[in-house]
Amino acid sequence: MVGENSISCQMLHHGAAASSSSKAVVLIPSTESLSSSPAKESEIVYSSDSILNIARPATIQLSGNDNKETIWNVYETLRTSTKANMTSSNAVSTVTARREITCVSLVHTPKLDGAVNDPTVLLCGFSDGTLTSWLRSSNAWKERILVNDCDKEYGRSITDVGGMLLEDGTSVIAVSCSSGGADYHEFGNNSSSSKFSLVQIPTNVVKFQTLQSKTTLLLIGTAAPRYNKIHIYRSGSQQRPTYCGSLAGHEDWITCFDWSHTTALDYLASGSQDGRIRLWKFEAKHTESPPRVQPDLAGDLSDGESRAEEQDDLEEGESRLEIFHDTRVTSVYLEALLIGHEEPVTSVSWHPCPKSIYGQDLILISSSMDRTILVWGEHESGIWTPISRVGSAGGILGGSVGSSLLGFLNTQIEPVNGTWLLGHGYGGALHIFYPDLSQGESVMDGTLSVEERASLVPWKAMSCVTGHFDGITDLCWEAEFGSYLITVSNDQTCRIWAPSQADCGEAWIEIARPLVHGYGINAVTSLSTSDHRHMLISGSDEKEIRAFDATAGFVKRLGMVSPEDSNEEDSVQRVERAFIPSLGLSNKATAADGAEEDTSMGFSKSGSKLPLERDLGSVSLWPEVGKLYGHTSEVARLTSTLEARSCKVNDSSVHADVLVASSAKARDVETACIRIWDVKENRCLQVLAGGHKSTVVALSFSPDGQYLVSSGKDRRLCLWEKKSQDSQESGSQDLFSLCAAIDSSHKRIVWGAHFCPYKSSTFATCSRDGSVKIWNTCTSDTGNTEIEEVFQFNPTTLSANNKPESVTTVAFAPCQLKGGALLALGLENGLIELWKVPIVEGRGSELLPEFLHSIPPQQCHASTVKKIAW
Repeated sequence: MVGENSISCQMLHHGAAASSSSKAVVLIPSTESLSSSPAKESEIVYSSDSILNIARPATIQLSGNDNKETIWNVYETLRTSTKANMTSSNAVSTVTARREITCVSLVHTPKLDGAVNDPTVLLCGFSDGTLTSWLRSSNAWKERILVNDCDKEYGRSITDVGGMLLEDGTSVIAVSCSSGGADYHEFGNNSSSSKFSLVQIPTNVVKFQTLQSKTTLLLIGTAAPRYNKIHIYRSGSQQRPTYCGSLAGHEDWITCFDWSHTTALDYLASGSQDGRIRLWKFEAKHTESPPRVQPDLAGDLSDGESRAEEQDDLEEGESRLEIFHDTRVTSVYLEALLIGHEEPVTSVSWHPCPKSIYGQDLILISSSMDRTILVWGEHESGIWTPISRVGSAGGILGGSVGSSLLGFLNTQIEPVNGTWLLGHGYGGALHIFYPDLSQGESVMDGTLSVEERASLVPWKAMSCVTGHFDGITDLCWEAEFGSYLITVSNDQTCRIWAPSQADCGEAWIEIARPLVHGYGINAVTSLSTSDHRHMLISGSDEKEIRAFDATAGFVKRLGMVSPEDSNEEDSVQRVERAFIPSLGLSNKATAADGAEEDTSMGFSKSGSKLPLERDLGSVSLWPEVGKLYGHTSEVARLTSTLEARSCKVNDSSVHADVLVASSAKARDVETACIRIWDVKENRCLQVLAGGHKSTVVALSFSPDGQYLVSSGKDRRLCLWEKKSQDSQESGSQDLFSLCAAIDSSHKRIVWGAHFCPYKSSTFATCSRDGSVKIWNTCTSDTGNTEIEEVFQFNPTTLSANNKPESVTTVAFAPCQLKGGALLALGLENGLIELWKVPIVEGRGSELLPEFLHSIPPQQCHASTVKKIAW
């Protein structure tokens, strides 16, 4: 919101997929202790890059639908204050070495006598070994850095982290797993800490649990080449954990744990990459025998094979391990071996209250890379079998991560009542399922078996949080009315987001993926006009520029989500949907050449009228209507005269002919050219050559379409002027000519340029050198057009070396401030600043650019801002 003397910003939407890590998602149970928190529903916390996203459900009313729809929205983000180790970051520059949160866990809180509510504490492990915690108090989150990556002794990627809150409510015990083993940390309330190693071989999963016997156990699962075991420690608040022994049986990496209990027994479920799930029963009894001291052999593999064989030779029903504590002994038995998944088991989760639906005290849910979520129940014969299959069939078989489900990394069920189920797909997609209770009365029939009950309560897929699986490279608004936002990414998808009114305010929903490509997409621009709405073009590493037209299904979906937009449609005839060929990249308007889509039976049906993750990559495609050939290297940037019109221009004839400018990655003058296109005619109108020697990454048309400014890696600033109608009629076929150029406009690469939308003679540029410059176009005494620098300023944010942070993008707002223009700066560290820039005719003005507002870091990006669009 912009006022005369103040500016305030509110985050309306945060669209991001989860990290592609099996421990990147955790659920926070609903609690009545948070006065302003909707205690009716649990929350989803998931990591994306180095940001934590907290999502809650919201309700929207769709047009033409009497029923309300439930969606999930990220309402808060937590941005870590830790920094990447500059030495390690510079040593490796690949995507796999990118610093990110690899695991998130909810700190275990042993129930204390008289305790009403538990504090919410999250632990986060990073790919560089950093370990942090977040404590929620009075609806505010506070970060505490536990282990920093600058610690030379601890730099391995953390695969899982578990923690327990001590009785003082501030001290935390944390155990982190990595390829180097499992380390035990104790952090006091006065910033003191201690650390020692528990296991010296690779570990993959850790879990704290307080049994009904009041004994707190620490479980660690190994990730050794073979003979993997579950190591069990007895943990106490005043002493180091005591080793109790191990449970053998899994033949591959142990991937997951979860606990449940009945009236007198505790049950542990463990999953492994061997595709098997083992159920362990913990039974506590009183004993007169003194506690036995087990030797700590957690890090010794020399006798792993013999100990594993000893446990396999035990008789059925015989105790596999005995855990002594005071006057009690807890015996551990192998209850069942669950076989059903065809690929590695990635997670297990016990249903918190299954009795009302399934008629049993124990129901287990598991996920696997075989693309299924299975619900397990105990048959009358005592054998555990899958009683229901949950999943998201759909998408394109063999397609990219943006168009098909490649497997589930994790599944978790709502921890209080089990009212919904969350699936975390490979790549980061989140899938949510709700039980269909329409036949609830039939389920109450006590004569039904657990399989029959499960068949009466199927799980239906609903709309969940969506987002790109990789970095976003470009974005733009729908050019005619700004009805929706278009984004493209290195995840090879183009996505469209539209607003809808919800009970929590305005909610943004992904309603289409027009393009699911085989290449990373670098650029996009909208070509929507009043005569032909919903067109776009994109450029990628394949060197071609592709044009797409919306389907009839998209128009209906847009009108359903945003009813106010349905009155502004054109009369273009459209196909219902598009199809992608098996061996091609061009979306077709007919199904004849379409790739095979996954329609396998047994998966969850949709319970929503909104597009689901499984549908977006296949049924929401747009047909391709044209290709533009000419560039000999990867397309780097796109812009159009329509995109330059950030606000309405009174003269409609200015945009009678829509022009598109494009650039490509280049290392020489020949490939560093800019091409001007007429997309409607499907042809190149002109090649602007000779202006640059390297890749052009900054392109912007003036709002009247008379100028095109360009710059890039060679730091040369070029201004191209459109020739008059008289010049074109005199025989020259060129539309633009180079009218002015400045060789070293900045000290380093120029990342962005943007014309002021209501002042065609003013534009801004930004550079890696940390400077922003305001330029004016003017006419010299000889009648030639020139470029004049008016202002230069730096962002208030400083980099690690105490120099101005690199500015990677700039954008003028369409609204005009009193005495100047509003300019947004996007920085390399992910932050965004707002400045007021005076609009003057030349140098010498006493007015200077004024800093107005910096968007809070918690609402900003964790990495480089690539594009800002008002």
